[in-house]
Order: sequence, then C-alpha cells, then structure tokens
Amino acid sequence: MIVSKKIMFCFVLLLLVGISLAHANSVTEGIVYITGQDIDARVKLRETPKGKIIGQYYTGTHYTADEEKDGWVHVTIGGRTGWMMKFYLQEGVFPDYNGQGGRIAYPEPDGCIALVDLEGKEHRIPENTYLRVLGTIDETYVHVEAHLQENEILYGDCIMENISWTSNFAKAKVRSDRADLSVNVRADTDIKSASVCKLYPGTVVNLIFDYHNSADGWHRVRIGSVSGYIRDDYLDFSSGGEPLLIPQWGMLKQPSAIVSGSSVGEVYQNDPLFILGITGSKKMPLYFCEGRTWIDEQTYETIQFYIQQSYVEESGKGSISTLAHVTKSGGAQAYRFDDSGKIVPDYVLGLIPEGTEVQILSSFDQEGQRTGWNQYLTEGTVWVTCDIPVEGQLHSGWLLSVDDLSFDPRLKLPSMWTEG
Repeated sequence: MIVSKKIMFCFVLLLLVGISLAHANSVTEGIVYITGQDIDARVKLRETPKGKIIGQYYTGTHYTADEEKDGWVHVTIGGRTGWMMKFYLQEGVFPDYNGQGGRIAYPEPDGCIALVDLEGKEHRIPENTYLRVLGTIDETYVHVEAHLQENEILYGDCIMENISWTSNFAKAKVRSDRADLSVNVRADTDIKSASVCKLYPGTVVNLIFDYHNSADGWHRVRIGSVSGYIRDDYLDFSSGGEPLLIPQWGMLKQPSAIVSGSSVGEVYQNDPLFILGITGSKKMPLYFCEGRTWIDEQTYETIQFYIQQSYVEESGKGSISTLAHVTKSGGAQAYRFDDSGKIVPDYVLGLIPEGTEVQILSSFDQEGQRTGWNQYLTEGTVWVTCDIPVEGQLHSGWLLSVDDLSFDPRLKLPSMWTEG
C-alpha cells in the first residue's frame, strides 16, 4: 500500500512537471504594444534578457513567443528572434492592428531597393511594393515585411534612407520666420552638429525612418540626395490649407552647365531653377535645385540636382506661390489643346467654380506657345496650365486665363513679375 502511494505521488509530480514544461514551451502570439507614446516609440529586442540590443520594434508589430523567464519573453518577429520585456507585449490576435507602414521614396536607378533577407540573400524590391515596417536595426536599417506579387511575403532589412513613412506622416514643409531665411539640416540631433545643407521655407521633405525617437524635438528628413535632421520648430506637419511656396527662384546664366546629384545631365540657359537650398564648401557653394523636364506641352517630370552657385542668377528675394484661386464671378472657363495644338474651350470640365484653388504648372502665350518663366504672369502671358480639382479628382494640364485668377498677396514677388 505504501509503495502504491509512492508510485501515485511520483506520477502526479511528473504530470505537474510535464504541464509546467508544456506551458513554458507552448507557442503564443500577440503584438508589441506601448501605451500613449509617440508614433515612433519602439520596444528593444535583445540577444538575451538585459543583453545586447539587436533591434527596436513598433507598436502593432506581430510576434510569436515560445518561452518566458523572469519577466522576459523569447519572441520571433519577422523571422528574427530575441528577448523582449513582457510588460510591452500584448498577447492575443489583433488582425486590424497593422503597425507602421512605409513606402519606397528614394529607389535606386533601376526603380528598386535592396532587401537583405535573414539568410543574407539580397532581393530587389520594386518601388510600388507595400512595406510594413516592423522596426529599426542599428543606425542604418529597417526590418520590413514586404508584400510581393502572388501574395508572397518576404522579411528582411532595407536601408532606412530609402524608405519614408506613409499616411499623414510622410512629408513636411520647411518653415521659418522669413521667406528668404534658410533652415539648417544637421548631421545629428544637436544644434551644434554640422550643417549638411540649408533649405528654404516651403521646400517639401520626406520624413524617413530613424533609430532615434523624435520625441526629442528632431525629425530625420530627406530630399533628393540630402538627408539629416531638422528641429520640429522649422517643420510644418499640417496638410492642406497653407499655400505651397516655391523657394528661391532663379535662372541659369550660362548654357550647358553640367549638374550633378540625383540626376546628371545638362541644364540650359534660361531654364527655370527652383532653388531648394544651399550646400557645398565655401570655395564652391552649390545650389540644390529642382527643375522640370517637359515631355510634351502638358506633362513633365521634376528632377533635383546640384549646380554651382556662380551659374545661377536669382530672380529676387522672397518666395512665390504656385497656388492661385479662381476669382471670376460665376467661375472660369477651362481650356485645353486640341489635336492640332490650338487652344479650345473644354466643355467637359466646363466652368471651374469661383474660389477653386489651382496649382500653376507653366505659362503660354496667345498662340499656345510655352513662354519662358521670365515672362510668367506678364502682359503677354494669357494662359497658365493648372492642376484643377473637380468633383474630388485632380485634372492636370488644363488651361485657365490669368485674368480669372488671383495670387496670394502676402507673398513677395520678384520685381519683374506682376500679379496678373
């Protein structure tokens, strides 16, 4: 009888140990979760509990867990394993919590970026690929979930310089107290850090992912081949309502000047230059510019480049607005080019309602010939091509008469320009 009690005790003990081990090794899932923190707050993933940091992961990132020890949980996130504090993990299934999204804002010349999977193999990811950004890896990479064609999902690391945030956090505009007062983009999050370039107010920058937390009042930005940090005081994160300012405006003094930067080629005399900022050494200061390459009379591509400051002739201090409002009572008639290149009324768009905000693209004379920007809004210029919002859709390239538009009177225009 005593022997039977001992056998029973051992059996119960083994059963309890088995249940305990099964619980310790069972696989659970959930999301990384930080309450009431900034959008870029993250949780550290470590090699061992309290050990070396191997990544930082955003709220909403999915994990699976297979072990728990002293307030730490062994997790797998996008194929990468490590330890996280249990306090920042919320167990369960959260199908609608997708975490942070990203987009490829600066692809390489082939239109792709490199993704290195967890086995070290490089893949080329196309520009239109949907990316879910799981976290940041050291100062250089983001860990992403790339959604490829045929429902294939690939996990790996991409250089964060190529990836911008999505939704309302993707872009910001540089701002300052004066239209001609440029803002420093610095190499680090320190007011004493070196300035990598200066950007004029109105310049639109991409907000890119970063290993540091922007709660310190700095954001990492990129425009063209320039990247660095700008204080929040000099960034406008709002969307809509404010006029889009084109920074300093100039024209090229000499023909066929070689330019360099994100595009390499030639810029010709009298080509319009929208000067975004200034960089380079004191011996050879460079303007960081944006120009337009026209495909036909109505469509174009924008390019960004550097050019020696000595080649550029500024049109005047201050900024100009590419935005205008329809002021003609009853609305302004929209026009278009017909198949023979003549300007004719467009009865599909019809009258553009009074008060509609349009964006100016270029200017044409009465014969429908595109004029130089040095003649823009002068007496000889009758038409401007516009981006026109109609019934929730944006129509590009249609023509409106300058006489039917007004421009923001708060902006200082170069003396060679009139307000039409």
